[in-house]
Amino acid sequence: MRGRRCLCLLLLVFAGTTLAASAPPTRNGGELMREFEQGLTEPGCTDASPRWRRHYAQSAKDMAVEDEVALTLFAYVLDEVRNAGLPSELALIPFVETRFHPNVRSASGPAGLWQFTTSTARRNGVGVQAGRDGRMSVVSSTRAAVKHLGRLQRRFGHQWRQTAMAYNAGEGALKASRRRHARRLSGITRSYPVKLHAIACLFIEQGNDDRWQQAIERPLPRLAPRTLPIGTRDLRRWARAQGFDPDLVAALNPGWHSGSRDILAPVAGHAAAGPRGHRKAN
Repeated sequence: MRGRRCLCLLLLVFAGTTLAASAPPTRNGGELMREFEQGLTEPGCTDASPRWRRHYAQSAKDMAVEDEVALTLFAYVLDEVRNAGLPSELALIPFVETRFHPNVRSASGPAGLWQFTTSTARRNGVGVQAGRDGRMSVVSSTRAAVKHLGRLQRRFGHQWRQTAMAYNAGEGALKASRRRHARRLSGITRSYPVKLHAIACLFIEQGNDDRWQQAIERPLPRLAPRTLPIGTRDLRRWARAQGFDPDLVAALNPGWHSGSRDILAPVAGHAAAGPRGHRKAN
Protein backbone atom coordinates (compact mmCIF):
# COMPACT_ATOMS: atom_id res chain seq x y z
CA MET A 1 0.00 0.00 0.00
CA ARG A 2 2.78 2.40 0.92
CA GLY A 3 4.62 1.71 -2.35
CA ARG A 4 1.41 2.25 -4.33
CA ARG A 5 0.83 5.59 -2.57
CA CYS A 6 4.37 6.74 -3.39
CA LEU A 7 3.86 5.76 -7.03
CA CYS A 8 0.63 7.80 -7.17
CA LEU A 9 2.41 10.83 -5.75
CA LEU A 10 5.18 10.52 -8.32
CA LEU A 11 2.61 10.30 -11.11
CA LEU A 12 0.87 13.42 -9.84
CA VAL A 13 4.15 15.34 -9.74
CA PHE A 14 5.02 14.16 -13.24
CA ALA A 15 1.57 15.12 -14.53
CA GLY A 16 1.87 18.58 -13.00
CA THR A 17 5.30 19.08 -14.56
CA THR A 18 4.00 17.94 -17.95
CA LEU A 19 1.03 20.29 -17.80
CA ALA A 20 3.26 23.21 -16.84
CA ALA A 21 5.64 22.43 -19.68
CA SER A 22 2.83 22.11 -22.25
CA ALA A 23 0.95 25.27 -21.24
CA PRO A 24 1.04 28.22 -23.67
CA PRO A 25 4.04 30.44 -22.85
CA THR A 26 1.89 33.57 -22.56
CA ARG A 27 -1.63 34.56 -21.70
CA ASN A 28 -3.55 37.66 -22.69
CA GLY A 29 -4.30 40.14 -19.90
CA GLY A 30 -7.89 40.45 -21.05
CA GLU A 31 -8.28 36.68 -20.77
CA LEU A 32 -6.87 36.88 -17.25
CA MET A 33 -9.49 39.42 -16.20
CA ARG A 34 -12.29 37.36 -17.72
CA GLU A 35 -11.11 34.30 -15.80
CA PHE A 36 -10.99 36.40 -12.64
CA GLU A 37 -14.55 37.64 -13.11
CA GLN A 38 -15.86 34.13 -13.80
CA GLY A 39 -14.53 32.94 -10.45
CA LEU A 40 -16.07 35.67 -8.31
CA THR A 41 -18.55 34.66 -5.64
CA GLU A 42 -20.06 38.17 -5.63
CA PRO A 43 -19.83 39.62 -9.16
CA GLY A 44 -22.36 42.37 -8.45
CA CYS A 45 -20.91 45.77 -7.59
CA THR A 46 -23.86 47.87 -6.45
CA ASP A 47 -22.81 47.37 -2.82
CA ALA A 48 -19.05 47.93 -3.32
CA SER A 49 -17.62 50.44 -0.85
CA PRO A 50 -17.09 53.89 -2.44
CA ARG A 51 -14.40 54.60 0.15
CA TRP A 52 -12.27 51.59 -0.77
CA ARG A 53 -12.91 51.98 -4.47
CA ARG A 54 -11.41 55.47 -4.24
CA HIS A 55 -8.58 54.27 -2.04
CA TYR A 56 -7.46 51.49 -4.41
CA ALA A 57 -8.39 53.04 -7.77
CA GLN A 58 -4.93 54.32 -8.67
CA SER A 59 -2.98 51.31 -7.43
CA ALA A 60 -5.30 48.95 -9.34
CA LYS A 61 -4.70 50.93 -12.52
CA ASP A 62 -0.94 51.08 -11.85
CA MET A 63 -0.75 47.31 -11.54
CA ALA A 64 -2.61 46.69 -14.77
CA VAL A 65 -0.95 49.40 -16.84
CA GLU A 66 2.59 49.67 -15.47
CA ASP A 67 3.66 46.86 -13.14
CA GLU A 68 4.51 43.81 -15.26
CA VAL A 69 5.78 41.70 -12.36
CA ALA A 70 2.72 42.34 -10.18
CA LEU A 71 0.24 41.57 -12.96
CA THR A 72 2.11 38.39 -13.89
CA LEU A 73 2.10 37.27 -10.26
CA PHE A 74 -1.62 38.02 -10.01
CA ALA A 75 -2.18 35.62 -12.91
CA TYR A 76 -0.16 32.91 -11.16
CA VAL A 77 -1.95 33.38 -7.84
CA LEU A 78 -5.37 33.39 -9.52
CA ASP A 79 -4.60 30.05 -11.17
CA GLU A 80 -3.52 28.52 -7.87
CA VAL A 81 -6.56 29.85 -6.01
CA ARG A 82 -9.05 28.75 -8.65
CA ASN A 83 -7.42 25.32 -9.09
CA ALA A 84 -8.01 24.79 -5.36
CA GLY A 85 -11.71 25.59 -5.77
CA LEU A 86 -11.45 28.93 -3.97
CA PRO A 87 -13.22 32.11 -5.13
CA SER A 88 -11.40 34.79 -7.11
CA GLU A 89 -11.87 37.33 -4.33
CA LEU A 90 -9.27 35.49 -2.25
CA ALA A 91 -6.68 35.88 -5.02
CA LEU A 92 -6.70 39.61 -4.20
CA ILE A 93 -5.30 39.11 -0.69
CA PRO A 94 -1.71 39.74 -1.92
CA PHE A 95 -2.96 42.95 -3.56
CA VAL A 96 -4.16 44.28 -0.19
CA GLU A 97 -1.10 42.99 1.63
CA THR A 98 1.74 43.85 -0.77
CA ARG A 99 0.36 44.99 -4.16
CA PHE A 100 1.75 41.65 -5.43
CA HIS A 101 5.34 42.54 -4.52
CA PRO A 102 6.92 39.38 -3.04
CA ASN A 103 9.92 41.12 -1.47
CA VAL A 104 7.95 43.04 1.20
CA ARG A 105 8.97 42.69 4.84
CA SER A 106 6.83 44.39 7.46
CA ALA A 107 8.46 46.07 10.44
CA SER A 108 5.97 44.18 12.64
CA GLY A 109 7.18 40.78 11.42
CA PRO A 110 5.04 39.45 8.50
CA ALA A 111 6.91 38.90 5.24
CA GLY A 112 6.53 37.87 1.62
CA LEU A 113 3.76 38.04 -0.94
CA TRP A 114 1.08 36.85 1.52
CA GLN A 115 2.53 38.59 4.60
CA PHE A 116 2.64 35.45 6.72
CA THR A 117 3.71 35.69 10.33
CA THR A 118 6.40 33.24 11.36
CA SER A 119 3.95 31.07 13.30
CA THR A 120 1.37 30.90 10.50
CA ALA A 121 4.07 30.10 7.96
CA ARG A 122 5.50 27.25 10.01
CA ARG A 123 2.04 25.91 10.80
CA ASN A 124 1.46 25.62 7.05
CA GLY A 125 4.76 23.96 6.23
CA VAL A 126 6.89 26.99 5.34
CA GLY A 127 10.31 27.06 6.97
CA VAL A 128 11.50 30.32 8.54
CA GLN A 129 15.08 30.53 9.69
CA ALA A 130 18.00 32.92 9.49
CA GLY A 131 19.13 33.34 5.91
CA ARG A 132 16.42 31.04 4.49
CA ASP A 133 12.97 32.51 4.88
CA GLY A 134 10.45 30.41 2.95
CA ARG A 135 7.91 33.23 3.13
CA MET A 136 9.94 35.04 0.48
CA SER A 137 9.37 32.18 -1.97
CA VAL A 138 6.30 32.83 -4.11
CA VAL A 139 5.90 29.11 -4.76
CA SER A 140 6.16 28.01 -1.10
CA SER A 141 4.10 30.86 0.32
CA THR A 142 1.34 30.60 -2.29
CA ARG A 143 1.09 26.86 -1.84
CA ALA A 144 0.82 27.39 1.92
CA ALA A 145 -1.67 30.24 1.56
CA VAL A 146 -3.98 28.18 -0.65
CA LYS A 147 -3.82 25.31 1.85
CA HIS A 148 -4.51 27.70 4.73
CA LEU A 149 -7.41 29.42 2.95
CA GLY A 150 -8.95 26.09 1.99
CA ARG A 151 -8.92 24.99 5.60
CA LEU A 152 -10.41 28.29 6.77
CA GLN A 153 -13.13 28.15 4.13
CA ARG A 154 -14.15 24.67 5.25
CA ARG A 155 -14.09 25.78 8.88
CA PHE A 156 -16.33 28.78 8.23
CA GLY A 157 -18.95 27.18 6.03
CA HIS A 158 -17.51 28.17 2.64
CA GLN A 159 -18.29 31.83 3.30
CA TRP A 160 -15.52 33.75 1.58
CA ARG A 161 -15.99 36.89 3.67
CA GLN A 162 -15.60 34.94 6.91
CA THR A 163 -12.59 33.17 5.39
CA ALA A 164 -10.96 36.50 4.52
CA MET A 165 -11.51 37.87 8.03
CA ALA A 166 -10.08 34.69 9.55
CA TYR A 167 -7.02 35.07 7.32
CA ASN A 168 -6.51 38.61 8.58
CA ALA A 169 -7.27 38.17 12.28
CA GLY A 170 -6.54 34.48 12.78
CA GLU A 171 -8.93 31.58 13.07
CA GLY A 172 -8.99 31.74 16.86
CA ALA A 173 -9.86 35.44 16.94
CA LEU A 174 -12.76 34.99 14.54
CA LYS A 175 -14.12 32.01 16.46
CA ALA A 176 -13.82 33.92 19.75
CA SER A 177 -15.68 36.92 18.32
CA ARG A 178 -18.77 34.74 17.84
CA ARG A 179 -19.13 34.02 21.52
CA ARG A 180 -21.64 35.86 23.65
CA HIS A 181 -20.32 39.19 24.99
CA ALA A 182 -17.13 38.64 23.00
CA ARG A 183 -14.89 41.52 22.05
CA ARG A 184 -15.60 42.82 18.55
CA LEU A 185 -13.16 42.25 15.76
CA SER A 186 -10.99 45.21 14.80
CA GLY A 187 -12.12 47.60 12.11
CA ILE A 188 -9.23 46.42 9.94
CA THR A 189 -10.48 42.84 10.07
CA ARG A 190 -14.12 43.75 9.51
CA SER A 191 -13.20 45.86 6.49
CA TYR A 192 -10.91 43.22 4.98
CA PRO A 193 -13.51 41.46 2.77
CA VAL A 194 -15.03 44.86 1.96
CA LYS A 195 -11.67 45.89 0.51
CA LEU A 196 -11.38 42.70 -1.53
CA HIS A 197 -14.86 43.18 -2.98
CA ALA A 198 -14.16 46.82 -3.85
CA ILE A 199 -10.92 45.91 -5.63
CA ALA A 200 -12.69 43.14 -7.56
CA CYS A 201 -15.24 45.69 -8.74
CA LEU A 202 -12.47 48.08 -9.81
CA PHE A 203 -10.99 45.34 -11.99
CA ILE A 204 -14.40 44.61 -13.52
CA GLU A 205 -15.36 48.24 -14.14
CA GLN A 206 -11.99 49.35 -15.52
CA GLY A 207 -12.84 47.37 -18.64
CA ASN A 208 -14.65 50.50 -19.84
CA ASP A 209 -11.44 52.55 -19.69
CA ASP A 210 -9.66 52.66 -23.08
CA ARG A 211 -6.15 53.05 -21.61
CA TRP A 212 -6.72 50.17 -19.20
CA GLN A 213 -8.18 47.99 -21.96
CA GLN A 214 -5.27 48.62 -24.33
CA ALA A 215 -2.71 47.94 -21.59
CA ILE A 216 -4.37 44.85 -20.19
CA GLU A 217 -4.62 43.13 -23.59
CA ARG A 218 -0.85 42.66 -23.77
CA PRO A 219 0.61 39.13 -23.45
CA LEU A 220 1.88 38.06 -20.03
CA PRO A 221 4.38 35.26 -19.37
CA ARG A 222 2.74 32.20 -17.85
CA LEU A 223 4.53 31.11 -14.67
CA ALA A 224 5.19 27.72 -13.12
CA PRO A 225 7.44 26.25 -10.40
CA ARG A 226 10.81 25.20 -11.82
CA THR A 227 13.66 23.11 -10.41
CA LEU A 228 17.14 24.44 -11.07
CA PRO A 229 20.01 22.12 -11.96
CA ILE A 230 22.11 20.98 -9.02
CA GLY A 231 24.91 23.43 -8.33
CA THR A 232 23.24 26.54 -9.81
CA ARG A 233 24.99 29.55 -8.25
CA ASP A 234 23.81 32.43 -10.40
CA LEU A 235 20.05 32.83 -10.96
CA ARG A 236 20.42 35.59 -13.54
CA ARG A 237 22.89 33.58 -15.59
CA TRP A 238 20.53 30.61 -15.55
CA ALA A 239 17.65 32.86 -16.64
CA ARG A 240 19.61 34.25 -19.60
CA ALA A 241 20.54 30.73 -20.71
CA GLN A 242 16.83 29.82 -20.76
CA GLY A 243 15.87 32.91 -22.77
CA PHE A 244 14.17 34.61 -19.80
CA ASP A 245 14.44 38.21 -18.70
CA PRO A 246 16.87 37.93 -15.74
CA ASP A 247 15.33 40.96 -14.03
CA LEU A 248 11.90 39.33 -14.16
CA VAL A 249 13.16 36.01 -12.75
CA ALA A 250 15.06 37.80 -9.99
CA ALA A 251 11.98 39.84 -9.08
CA LEU A 252 9.84 36.69 -8.94
CA ASN A 253 12.27 35.01 -6.52
CA PRO A 254 13.42 37.55 -3.90
CA GLY A 255 14.19 34.78 -1.40
CA TRP A 256 16.47 32.82 -3.72
CA HIS A 257 19.93 32.00 -2.40
CA SER A 258 22.86 30.13 -3.86
CA GLY A 259 22.12 26.44 -3.69
CA SER A 260 18.33 26.84 -3.65
CA ARG A 261 16.73 24.83 -6.47
CA ASP A 262 12.99 25.62 -6.36
CA ILE A 263 11.97 28.84 -8.11
CA LEU A 264 9.12 30.45 -10.04
CA ALA A 265 9.80 31.22 -13.69
CA PRO A 266 8.06 31.47 -17.09
CA VAL A 267 7.06 28.16 -18.62
CA ALA A 268 9.13 28.98 -21.71
CA GLY A 269 11.63 31.58 -22.90
CA HIS A 270 9.86 34.90 -23.22
CA ALA A 271 11.21 38.43 -23.44
CA ALA A 272 8.99 39.88 -20.73
CA ALA A 273 9.44 43.36 -19.39
CA GLY A 274 11.49 43.72 -16.25
CA PRO A 275 10.19 44.94 -12.90
CA ARG A 276 8.77 48.44 -12.70
CA GLY A 277 8.56 50.78 -9.76
CA HIS A 278 6.93 49.42 -6.61
CA ARG A 279 4.42 51.26 -4.47
CA LYS A 280 3.81 50.83 -0.79
CA ALA A 281 0.82 48.64 0.13
CA ASN A 282 -1.71 49.35 2.84
